[in-house]
Amino acid sequence: MDERSALRTPLNRSCISTDTNVSMRTSWQIQKSVVFALFLRELKTRFGAYKFGYVWLVLEPMAHVIVMSLIFRGRALFGIDFPVFMVTGIVPFLMFKKVARQVMVGVDANRALFAYRQIKPMDTFIARTLLDAFIAFAVAALILIGMAWVGLDVPFRDPFAVIALMGILVLMGLGLGMIFCIFTHYLPEAKTLLRIAFMPLYFLSGIFFPASIMPQEYLHLLLWNPLIHVIELMRGAFFDRYHVLEEISLLYVVMTTLVLLFFGLAWYRNKRQELLAI
Repeated sequence: MDERSALRTPLNRSCISTDTNVSMRTSWQIQKSVVFALFLRELKTRFGAYKFGYVWLVLEPMAHVIVMSLIFRGRALFGIDFPVFMVTGIVPFLMFKKVARQVMVGVDANRALFAYRQIKPMDTFIARTLLDAFIAFAVAALILIGMAWVGLDVPFRDPFAVIALMGILVLMGLGLGMIFCIFTHYLPEAKTLLRIAFMPLYFLSGIFFPASIMPQEYLHLLLWNPLIHVIELMRGAFFDRYHVLEEISLLYVVMTTLVLLFFGLAWYRNKRQELLAI
């Protein structure tokens, strides 16, 4: 979708109003309208031009699950079907990665829209985060329902804890994405390096193996990665028979998320005008 057609999306009708209308609304009402319009624009921009765009949302995590299930064919952990075990790691990780990467490029992707004074960079961050979170929840539900339909054991011990942990992971991705966005504004060539950095993180986040069977001599180093804690806690909330190590800490996850959000928001507040400069 080119820039001209993108500007003809519902954004124009729902949030770009006359000065008289704007003056009659509160700042919260204006931002809510802007975020909703940007949400619809992001949805149309990403998938509107591709007939199978929505199908790929499910195929991407399923491809990861299928490949790894073939590699570890017939394996079960704690009596848990391995494909289901994989989904509980792959979907949260892909969501976190997607949120961080989409927020990182949010300003550049929407730069033309900042000509409208109602639209701020933060609005694009929020809209992209909400969209990727919504997609991840929908994809996870579809995959798990499909697995249950084909006969795999899909327990759900504590759904509220799973949803809360997914929410924390979304906020963690938002905070990291804001930091990346401002950092790459001053060093654009770092975008490629940051994208590549998610690859080793994919293998070091406990997606394929539980923390309890990781090499003990390296475990204390691996536990610096907050994603291991999130995924382990999520599996503990998902499966009755899953063993979560005592070293896994919800407090560490929450504190990491708050630190990333604090630095991301503080840096954004300080540099928000510079982000709009070409």
